[in-house]
Amino acid sequence: MSTVDTTALDMPPWHTPAWAHMAHAIAADRVAHGLLVCGPPGIGKRVFADRIVAALLCRERDAKGDACGRCPACRQRIAGTHPDISRLMPEEPGKLIKVDQVRAFSQRLHLTPQYDSGRIGWIDPAEDLSPSAANSLLKTLEEPPPACHIVLVTDRVSALMPTVRSRCQLWRLTPPTPTQATEWLTANGMDPAGLDADSLRTPFAALARDSQDYSALVDGWDRTLSDVIRNREDAASAAERLAREPADLLTDWLYRRASALLAQSLAAADEPQGEAGSVLPAHLARVATRMDPYAFEPWCAGVVESARLARSNADWQLVLESLLLDLKRCLKRKPS
Repeated sequence: MSTVDTTALDMPPWHTPAWAHMAHAIAADRVAHGLLVCGPPGIGKRVFADRIVAALLCRERDAKGDACGRCPACRQRIAGTHPDISRLMPEEPGKLIKVDQVRAFSQRLHLTPQYDSGRIGWIDPAEDLSPSAANSLLKTLEEPPPACHIVLVTDRVSALMPTVRSRCQLWRLTPPTPTQATEWLTANGMDPAGLDADSLRTPFAALARDSQDYSALVDGWDRTLSDVIRNREDAASAAERLAREPADLLTDWLYRRASALLAQSLAAADEPQGEAGSVLPAHLARVATRMDPYAFEPWCAGVVESARLARSNADWQLVLESLLLDLKRCLKRKPS
């Protein structure tokens, strides 16, 4: 899946308060050895984490504490060839990080650094550490090599073992205000007109969707959902096709559709002609008027759980098939 080139983006203004504290800590050489960068998806956590790594490695930082981008260390980091950066991530998308990977990662961190700035360990996504891998990492977090910093990035800090969290300094980023998001998206070449509140809270995700013709994908997924509900396609064949789509975009769409369907079904319960003003396409808005909102709420919880399962060893196709079947069971015609 293609991604947005974050190196070409303006620094997000909602990171400014956190960065001011981080820049001060770096300048005073008081940065914790374990840094856990967390927050909801789509707010630029990896940009913030990369900014930390860049500043730690650079020896010609600017007045704001940012890396210069010109020194030998910066040039190697930008080229992806810096010898003192070690990365730990799943061997395949959707798989967990294994204990053997952690052991090799820890060994690399104990190698003599090529620069006097020390070594950097990058773990992303940290929630993909298997229990045994997380336990194996504890020793390194407790007693890291001299001049070594380990940066962990996660969308779900609650999914990390408490023993891992307790050994790291938490850097929790918050979503932007609608004004911040609108101005930042505009400055980075995207027209934010028409974005809902959820999209404005996750501007990096909105930018990624915009770069991949997300609207065309959504139109196809909406038709599939409608066809399954109206028995024009069985759940198994629809799930097989959907499982081949980009999982992060698909789960984002599922979350938005679940929210919109629930809102529409609640509106229809209060006002039978609740289709007006719906953000759903007309065929799905009509479906929502047949849903019992109280019976539908558990399905919304299932959609949230599916986002977690998308990054696990679970059979993603079966997860989607189960979701589609559960949705059909939620349908309930209103009494005439």
